[in-house]
Amino acid sequence: MTRAETSPSSSNDKPKRPVSIRGVAEHAGVSIATVSRVLNSPELVSPSTAERVQRAVRELGYRPNLFAKSLLTRRSRVIGVSLPDIHGEFYAELMHNADRRACERGYHLLVSSNAHHPDDGPQNGFALDLVDGLIVMLTERVRVDLDAIAGLDIPVTVIGVDPPGMPVETIICDNTIGAARATEHLLVATPPERCFFVGAHVGNLDSDQRATAFASVLRGRGHEPDPRQIAHGEFSFEWGWEWAMERCDEGTLAGSAVLAANDEIAVGIVNAARQRGLDIPRDLRIVGFDDSRICSLLRPELSSVRVPVDEMAREAVDALIRSLEEPGSTPRHIRLATSLVVRDSSRTAPENP
Repeated sequence: MTRAETSPSSSNDKPKRPVSIRGVAEHAGVSIATVSRVLNSPELVSPSTAERVQRAVRELGYRPNLFAKSLLTRRSRVIGVSLPDIHGEFYAELMHNADRRACERGYHLLVSSNAHHPDDGPQNGFALDLVDGLIVMLTERVRVDLDAIAGLDIPVTVIGVDPPGMPVETIICDNTIGAARATEHLLVATPPERCFFVGAHVGNLDSDQRATAFASVLRGRGHEPDPRQIAHGEFSFEWGWEWAMERCDEGTLAGSAVLAANDEIAVGIVNAARQRGLDIPRDLRIVGFDDSRICSLLRPELSSVRVPVDEMAREAVDALIRSLEEPGSTPRHIRLATSLVVRDSSRTAPENP
C-alpha cells in the first residue's frame, strides 16, 4: 500500500470547502450581483442568463447561506406554524402539505405546539425573532387569545376561527354543511330518535359546530334531541370504544346510526360494535369526519365527511406569504367546503352495489 493511500493528509480525505456565491459567479461568467438576482428575483434577469447561473449552481452544488442572506434582506424565509398538537394523522397530513407548498414558494417551516399550552400564548410561545410570519391553528373555545394574535408585529394567518373584524388572514372549514349532510344521510333509513352524535369535549370548535349542525337537522325533522343523543369525550379511538360499549350494555346501539366527530372515534365505535356481534351497516350505520386514510383501510370501508386538508395547508401558506409580500393588503377570509363520502359503513340496502 502506498504512502498516499495510507496518509491521513491525503487529498481525498480533506473536507471540501463550501462553494461560495463568488465561485458560482466565476463559473457562470457573471457578476455576484447577477447571481444574487437569479436566486432572489429571477424575473429581473434574462432567461438565458438565469439558466446559465442555475446550471452553475447545480454543477457546483451551491447552497445559499440562509443566515447570511437573512442579515442582508432582513427576511429569514422561515414560516412559523403553531399547532394544538403535532401527533396524529390529521396534523401529519396538514404539515406534509404545508411543507411541500412552502418549499415550492421558497420558504421553510418551523413547527411548534408551545403556544397552545395553557400558560403560554403566541407572543411568548414561539421564537418570533426567527420567523417572518406565523400560521396559528386554533381548535379550542377557551385559551383563544385573538387579541394577542392580532397584536403581533409580524404577519399572521389563523386556521380554525373567523370572528367578525379579525384583521388577519383566516381559513376555516364548513363543518356545518358537512355535518348536516351526514346527518341527513343517516336519517334516510334511521329515525331521528335513534341517531347519535359522538364528539370531543365541549369547547372544541370543530366538534361543537358539528354537534350543533347534527341537532339542527334533527329539529328540522320535528325531533328535539335527547341529551343522551349527543355525547362529549375526546378525539380518540378509546372514547369511541367506551361510548359504544356502554350503549351495547344498555342494548341501545343495535338499530341506531352514529355521526362521529372524527374518524378515530368512528373506528373505536365500529370495533366495539363488531366485538359485541353487531354487523356494520345492517345493525349500525356510522359516518366519521375528516376522511382520513383509515377510512379505506377499515372493513367495511368507513363513510366520512371529507375535510380538504391539502387545500387548507396550501391556502394557509399562500395566505401568509401574500401578507409578507403584499404588506397592507386587505386580509382575506377563506371558507373551505366539506363533502360527504358515502361508503359501506352507512349504506342502506338499496344503496349497496
